[in-house]
Amino acid sequence: MKKFILLILFMCFCSCVSFGEVNKQINANIRTKRVPVGTVITLKLLDPVNSSNDELGDRFDLMVVDNVIVDNSVVIPQGTVVRGSIEEVQAPKRLYKGGMVRMYFDHIVSSTGKQVRFHAEICNNKNVTYDGALSSNTNYATALNQTSETTKKIVTNPTKWAWEKGEDLGNGAAKYVFAPITAIVSAPVAGVYFVGDAVADVFKKGKDFSLNQGETIQVKIIKPIDMPVY
Repeated sequence: MKKFILLILFMCFCSCVSFGEVNKQINANIRTKRVPVGTVITLKLLDPVNSSNDELGDRFDLMVVDNVIVDNSVVIPQGTVVRGSIEEVQAPKRLYKGGMVRMYFDHIVSSTGKQVRFHAEICNNKNVTYDGALSSNTNYATALNQTSETTKKIVTNPTKWAWEKGEDLGNGAAKYVFAPITAIVSAPVAGVYFVGDAVADVFKKGKDFSLNQGETIQVKIIKPIDMPVY
């Protein structure tokens, strides 16, 4: 019985030594390739992001869309997962102030399963603010601009219609009567609309900012990334 136990212990010892040697050989074959600063990577959202629904610290995953190649070698394969969290979020507010989300990219999962810090900022996106957040870019000035455009149409659209109808009467001379009268009548209506809507916009909330699942964003590397590769 004693010999049997010693035999089992010896076999376990040999297995551990062999496993350790295999690990050393695998680790010896692993090296790193550096992804330089300025590299632009396209990512697809696996989770939606929304300024009204998300909270501080909520997690999200993204996926690399195209292979990232350095020195003719694929360093970050297509389909690699990037993980992050919501660093700051603001829901839409009154005065037509839009929603805002700041995305923090935490790490990228290498082909070896290692989590590597991923320092990047969003780029090439019309919704990026001066400090790197994402916003719907609406405010009270945006609302007033929209109100002004609608006000203009209240006058111009009927006047244009009157001008065109006037061309069919009296050899076209009627348009010089119909169009000015229509403009004069429309102007007070437009003025009332502008004042009313400008006041209403004070109490309106701005638009949400959202990125749907499956949408893509581009990020730029701001610190070198050393990715393990075989």
